[in-house]
Amino acid sequence: MISNFPIPYPNELIYSVIARYAVHNGIISPKYLTEELFNSRNLTPTYDLSTHLDRLASYLPDHYDAHNLIQNHTLFPLFQPFQPDSVVNYAVQALRSERTQSLHTKLGKNASRIKSVNFFRFCPHCWQEQMEQQGEVYWKRSWQIIGYDYCTRHQQPLFVSSIPCNGLDRKFYVAHLNALEDSSQLVFNSQNLHHHIELAELIEELLTHSTYITVQDFLILSKAYFNLLKDKDLLSGQKNINYEKVRQLVVDYWGESFLQYYHLGDLSSENCWLKNICRKHRKAFSYLEHLILIRALSPKYSPIHTYQQYLDMAATAIEEQTITVNVKPEINQTLSEDQLKWIQLIQEMSVKQARQYDGAMYARLYRNHKDWLLLTKKSAVTLPSSPPKPRVDWKERDRRFVKQLIRIRDELLED
Repeated sequence: MISNFPIPYPNELIYSVIARYAVHNGIISPKYLTEELFNSRNLTPTYDLSTHLDRLASYLPDHYDAHNLIQNHTLFPLFQPFQPDSVVNYAVQALRSERTQSLHTKLGKNASRIKSVNFFRFCPHCWQEQMEQQGEVYWKRSWQIIGYDYCTRHQQPLFVSSIPCNGLDRKFYVAHLNALEDSSQLVFNSQNLHHHIELAELIEELLTHSTYITVQDFLILSKAYFNLLKDKDLLSGQKNINYEKVRQLVVDYWGESFLQYYHLGDLSSENCWLKNICRKHRKAFSYLEHLILIRALSPKYSPIHTYQQYLDMAATAIEEQTITVNVKPEINQTLSEDQLKWIQLIQEMSVKQARQYDGAMYARLYRNHKDWLLLTKKSAVTLPSSPPKPRVDWKERDRRFVKQLIRIRDELLED
């Protein structure tokens, strides 16, 4: 039982808490440190999404639990508002336990355009205050977020230390001010400075309010963005999005050089992030892409509140639609002739067979009652899956090859 594990400071990374424990106890071996805390010598330090939080919470006072550590001392709040509930629940269980293999992949971080920081970052003025108040320094989680490149408290860009937080040579950090010796300050384009400050403030707001935002599935997220674009008059017709107008809004608000700084400058290709985020969502997008788009679409209001408002509206609309649509013809007498015929067909055959049976009727329903059609598919007959047919008839293949070999043998014997 660990009795002297340090209490986390406000906004401190779990990674940093473990490092302070090592300094307090004079531990200089990372393997010995992980063995003492986690009973394993094969763990690699992870600064953003630290795991084994149930075990760490047991070393702290009772009012600290794993959920408290996840929300206040990891970077998980950056992912939570933009992931479906199934992924969020999986990630929370992974953070609490020892399951770490696929966590970054599951959250989409490995495939994201927004890469992690390579070296720990800090504000020297904040460190000076920490030394005066606590007598030691620690890593704040907001410093290690791409997009939070400016200290809003002391009004200056952050410094990059020489201590790696990614790669094969990363270790638990040494808690002293020697990191100042080989550090360098981030350099911005002076024209984009106000945008860097604005983005840092938005990230602080996201970290504070992300706990209250939930996404049931990607369907709700797609609906929310469609309604937002519709309210901003960015549609061509009824359902088509005017991407050129959306792109122009984003460029006019943030500027091309600012977007290029975060590798988000590609806005014209067919599979660029801006077009994909406006389409039907099949994967999660990063916090930076969401904040940049929503801010450009609604510059007068908080992107976090706007995002939550449209999510709630989409969830309510889908729930009401699910309740009102009834697929039973004996109860709902307002259905058209095609709808009644479709219900009768899917009670006797699968959706694919019904579509092939009367393709013209299916086309009319898809054109005029698409949402209703998608809902009724859930009640269709599910045919038992037939065993897959072998791709190669091995007996026939062997028989054919043997005949060829016999023919070749006979020809060679007669030669």
